[in-house]
Amino acid sequence: MKTKFTMILTLFMALIVQTTFAQEKTVSGIVSDENGLPLIGTTVLIVGSSSGTTTDFDGRYAIKAKTGDVLSYSYVGYSTQNITVGASNTIDTSLQPDNTLDEVVVTAQGIRKEKRALGYAVSTVSKEDIEQKADTDIAKILRGKAAGVRITGSGGVSGSGSNIIIRGFSSITGGNQPLFIVDGVPFDGSTGGANQSASSSNFQSGNVRSGFADIDPNNIENVSILKGLSATALYGGEGRNGVILITTKTGTQAQKGTEISVTQSLFLNEINLPDYQDTYGGGFQNVYGPFFSNWGAAFSSQETIDNAFRTMLLNNFGVEPSTLFPNRTDLDSPTVAYRPIDSQDSFFRTGVISSTSISIAGGLGDKGNISFGYSRVDDKSFLPGNKLNRNNFNVGGTYKMDNKFTVSGKLSFAKTDLRSPFTDASTGSDVSISTAGT
Repeated sequence: MKTKFTMILTLFMALIVQTTFAQEKTVSGIVSDENGLPLIGTTVLIVGSSSGTTTDFDGRYAIKAKTGDVLSYSYVGYSTQNITVGASNTIDTSLQPDNTLDEVVVTAQGIRKEKRALGYAVSTVSKEDIEQKADTDIAKILRGKAAGVRITGSGGVSGSGSNIIIRGFSSITGGNQPLFIVDGVPFDGSTGGANQSASSSNFQSGNVRSGFADIDPNNIENVSILKGLSATALYGGEGRNGVILITTKTGTQAQKGTEISVTQSLFLNEINLPDYQDTYGGGFQNVYGPFFSNWGAAFSSQETIDNAFRTMLLNNFGVEPSTLFPNRTDLDSPTVAYRPIDSQDSFFRTGVISSTSISIAGGLGDKGNISFGYSRVDDKSFLPGNKLNRNNFNVGGTYKMDNKFTVSGKLSFAKTDLRSPFTDASTGSDVSISTAGT
């Protein structure tokens, strides 16, 4: 009986060992790319465990796994692939490139290349980043969006221009502004006084009219900023200070059907004023004086002060203030109330920027696409009397001919009405036409 029990136990242990060895086996194979070439250093892991290995110089690997285990194959720049271990001990696989890592950017002359394949620095700004900024000027929207690009405004009023410098100043006496290219056509950003010396503009000293006020940010697909001589070599001497490439939309979003998009945005713009003290008036050493300072007599120390404006008119012109301002007879008083006046809050207002954009894009079968767009911007500045109104129309399309040539064209029209708080209303319009064939 004892001998029979020992034999049964021995058979049972042998069956367990055989089952265990049958579950774990060595899985081997070759990992290659989309062209069949071996991928050296591909990581092969068993999902849910810490076991793993890498491929050798020939793309080969070997790993102990069980039937039902999931092997994960990963390589930089390629999509990760998971394969379940079956009855076979050999698993060969081919990895496909991960297109999400291949960022395509526009370089010179409208040429598109993968960003990682370039030998120079290119900063890109997508349409999503542009749409999130509440401004009517594309130059101001690019602030803080690209490294190595310094953008400073010539003034805070609506319609004022910007000064753009890429990687520092390169000339002492010449211009340092980059070259602007819109859909392959050079764009003069200095039109209307933009990017010029503030004293040379008739818009207002220190508030230069922006030449980019005619470009609709809602119609921009992306912006590429080329830095360095290698990046701008195709543009010659004009690109020595860098190049900013602006690519507009041409209806590529809807190549098979018709797509209608309506965008409405509303932004409020308030000026950030400092906190002023209301204890002391102008003057020095606690004594009132008719000049700008905060160390004069306390407002609680006296009720009135001399009317300096009336005294000035009498001494210099011999007239009372009411002669010049018939509705202000109170200015003829020899004294005025000595009190703090919060003139800043009552002068400035809350600015409102309203933008409406409508675009219609459709496909022309497999041959191409076409798009139409209209946008309206109403920018009421926080400064009274300052506002900007702009209407943009654009049409563009692409058509692929039977002889493998592709023809693309774009037409845009902008009408901008700008009113300055310091001068009379000024209007400007700009028409740009861009055509290209490849």
